[in-house]
Amino acid sequence: MSKRKTFAAREDLINGVQEIAKRRDISLYGMINETFELTIRAEKLGVSLRELLEERRVLRDARVRGFILIPENILYEMAGEVRTKEDLRSWLEAGDWLAKRYLSSDAKDPFLAFKKDLEDFTWNTSELDIEEAGDEVSIRVISPRFPEYYTFLFAAFLEGALRVFGYVDVAKEVSRGTIRLRARREGEDGEGA
Repeated sequence: MSKRKTFAAREDLINGVQEIAKRRDISLYGMINETFELTIRAEKLGVSLRELLEERRVLRDARVRGFILIPENILYEMAGEVRTKEDLRSWLEAGDWLAKRYLSSDAKDPFLAFKKDLEDFTWNTSELDIEEAGDEVSIRVISPRFPEYYTFLFAAFLEGALRVFGYVDVAKEVSRGTIRLRARREGEDGEGA
């Protein structure tokens, strides 16, 4: 049998853990031991509990916002079947639809929420940079794994979202694995789409 040790912790934390233990119908002793066990297991995996919780949040948020997990090779195979302007329009409309979900959400800054989620959810990109400066936004995506056709589809998806957020195309550069978009707010400088 292991010896017990006493340790000090903030009262609010102990009270919070006691409430959780009570809801789960386990003792405070059991709850604390489980927490320590999980901390040790996470450390052996090379991650912290904080990192694990953040990854769990990302997965939950992705599901809630309409994203799904799909094997990358299947996604690229399906994207490779796209051959018409109507197919390309579907990706544009998907970006449009997603951006509208953010605009109708309770997010304080819908574009910032979209940007953060895109950065969190696009695991198949090596680099995804979205920069806002005044009335302009620039997006840079780099992924050596993107086939050419998928790169064009993903660019259309991003364009659809940008339009809903009130941006119009200023410059677009798309080639296999690389997307560079620069857009400005519609109606700025007396101009519009």
